[in-house]
Amino acid sequence: MGNSGCAFGKVNREMIKNINNDFKEFKADIKKEFVDLKAQNQELFNHLSSRLPPWATAIGAIGIAIISSIIGIIIGKAF
Repeated sequence: MGNSGCAFGKVNREMIKNINNDFKEFKADIKKEFVDLKAQNQELFNHLSSRLPPWATAIGAIGIAIISSIIGIIIGKAF
């Protein structure tokens, strides 16, 4: 497509080319952001998957409470 025609048409064609180029750059930036977001989410999910399951945490908390109360009773009787 040549740049022949009136000045108004030339300016419009140039503006359309610039908008098209800006849109292509915008699409590339958006795609990069989604790739970065996906990688960050994957890292966070992997971090969460290495934690103990909730039932194991509850059993541990109950066990610590029982041991603490036994120690408290023993120390209370000693003094």
